Amino acid sequence: MTRSGVSRRKTARARGSEDVASHYRTLARSFPNGTLTIFDHELRYLLAEGTGAGGFTHEELEGKTLAQALPPDIRQTLEPLFRGALAGTAGAAEVAYGGGWLVIHAGPLRDDQGAIVAGMALVQEISATRGAAEALRGSEARFRALVENSYDAVALIDGDAKIVYASASTTRLLGYSPPELVGRNPLDLIHPDDLPYARERFAAAAERPDAAVVAEYRVRHRDGSWRSIEGVGVNRIAEPGIGAIVANFRDITERKQLEERLRRAHRMDAVARLAGAIAHDYNNLLTVILGSAEILLHDLPAAYARRDDLEQIKAAASRAAELTRQVLAYSRQQVLTPRMLDVNALIGGMERVLQPLVGGGVELQLQLGGGIGTVRADPVQLEQAIVNVVLNAREAMPSGGRLTLATADVAVDEAFARDHDPMSPGRYVTLAVRDQGVGMDEETRGHLFEPFFTTKPGRHGAGLGLATTYGIIKQSGGYIWAESAVGEGSTFTIYLPWHAPLPAAEAGRRAEAPAATGAGETVLVVDDEPAVRLVTKRILQRNGYTVLEASGGHEALRVLREHPGPIQLLLSDVIMPEMNGREVAERVRERRPGIKVLFMSAYSPAAIAHDGLLEEGAAFLRKPFEIGQLLKAVRRTLDAAGVA
Repeated sequence: MTRSGVSRRKTARARGSEDVASHYRTLARSFPNGTLTIFDHELRYLLAEGTGAGGFTHEELEGKTLAQALPPDIRQTLEPLFRGALAGTAGAAEVAYGGGWLVIHAGPLRDDQGAIVAGMALVQEISATRGAAEALRGSEARFRALVENSYDAVALIDGDAKIVYASASTTRLLGYSPPELVGRNPLDLIHPDDLPYARERFAAAAERPDAAVVAEYRVRHRDGSWRSIEGVGVNRIAEPGIGAIVANFRDITERKQLEERLRRAHRMDAVARLAGAIAHDYNNLLTVILGSAEILLHDLPAAYARRDDLEQIKAAASRAAELTRQVLAYSRQQVLTPRMLDVNALIGGMERVLQPLVGGGVELQLQLGGGIGTVRADPVQLEQAIVNVVLNAREAMPSGGRLTLATADVAVDEAFARDHDPMSPGRYVTLAVRDQGVGMDEETRGHLFEPFFTTKPGRHGAGLGLATTYGIIKQSGGYIWAESAVGEGSTFTIYLPWHAPLPAAEAGRRAEAPAATGAGETVLVVDDEPAVRLVTKRILQRNGYTVLEASGGHEALRVLREHPGPIQLLLSDVIMPEMNGREVAERVRERRPGIKVLFMSAYSPAAIAHDGLLEEGAAFLRKPFEIGQLLKAVRRTLDAAGVA
């Protein structure tokens, strides 16, 4: 083709483009939303008319090439789009411009013969719609993150009781992945005992649109265990886009276990308080029975025909006193004489006693850990606690087996203490008693330490062994926990606070027992129980003391006013209706500053001191007492230096 032919072709193309631009200008000016542009084959804008979307105006674009009119980053996006339009391909692109977002649709413009004479681009502002779409996507992302990462699990259950959605948290709670749950009926996972209740709750949710229905039930975990679940369902079946009951649920197994432990602890404390109150009154009666029996036995000749009957009365009263001591041990009101103990040495010394107790069919093993710390406990009572647990283990192994006593020095952290509330973190010496017996179910474990609870058939066993052990350990500042399963044996673990051993120089010396008889000293006996006053008075009078008596504080003050001579000792009960023993002592000391004071009670000194009824370091005598115990306590108090 000649040069003049090419020139004529370009001229015709240009004239055609101009004609096209002129044709569309009027149309573009009335374009309601955006800017219409027309460009030629050199990518020069021939027309730019419309609303000026994105800041494009005809003054800025017309007559300029793409390279002259727009920044390089936008040109890199639009140039291939425009060249494609001039080649006959329609397309679109989004670009950021002027602080907003534009969408540009481009395509070819053809003449009547179908030849491409120019390209056309429609520029529209999409900042608002793009922002809304991004906000929607962001909202969806946040919602999904909230649901998928929530500690609680979420499920959608349709009207046919089928799971149509399950959040990722269901895997953590129940072990099932969401795909494993979708399509299943949730009632298939409910514990059989909870199924009627769960059905009723589901029906309530299905019948009450928009109402929140709360439920609590057990659900089978993927590993076969049962988990306690608390959930709330809201009926959104009629709501477009949801069409399901929205169920939100969480695992409360640990909370339920903690609540059950607290209930058991409260129940045991309530029983302990009741047992202590009964034992207190019972001990007052035993004081009278024992004292009267001993007085009669002392007065009657050895050949008296009915002397055996009195011996039987005294023996029965002594056994009853031992029973009340067991009850009071459970209620943590027993009198203890604690001292520093080496647990390994204590258990090692008990081996000869324990082996006959367990019998020939049971193998006794001692696993005494090295470097075990010292504990502060009453050795006699701690031995009794250990014997009780060992006897319980022997009863659990009717066919024999291995019984292991293992000691260790352990540090209890926050997590372990939290799981064994009300235990405190710290250092403990532990004694674990492990048997290979029949084991226990959960129901039995829940009653283990309750008094008079026994699994022995018939009337065998009083049910006080483990209850006594529980009380001794608790009163010693420790804890005892039982782990067991049916057919897998049991482990009882005693935790006692660790103590550093006392230096040998600080070991207490035993004082020589003072003479038990009196030398004419005057004793004021104050007790609201007439029978106790009477027997106490008779014992003291028969052993060299002058005795005054009063039924309470006000009468004691009257006796002081009326008695002109000296009074060396106040022997007072602690728990009395009108004025307690401590108040009596304070009032008496105001009038007789040098008087010695000896308190007596059926409660332990620790129990009444906790309530502020006993001053620290006060001389104390526990009811019921025998004659020798009373006389020694009185003599010791009178001979003590200073004011008691």
